[in-house]
Amino acid sequence: MPPQGRETEFTLSNVTEVFESREDYAEPLTASEIADELGCSRRTALNKLHQLQEDTDVTSKKVGGRSRVWWIPIHI
Repeated sequence: MPPQGRETEFTLSNVTEVFESREDYAEPLTASEIADELGCSRRTALNKLHQLQEDTDVTSKKVGGRSRVWWIPIHI
């Protein structure tokens, strides 16, 4: 039985699919945009993004005081 309050398990591939399903593959996304797309909390999305950054080539950039954007680099 999943922990209380956690009805859905979001995987790293769920987050990756959000990046890959966009029309503009190069457009960076915020954790809030990922959360909205998946229907999860911003914290859940942020945790998955940090894990993806450690394990894959997903990268991020700070764009303000507390704002950060995330993307998958396009290697040509």
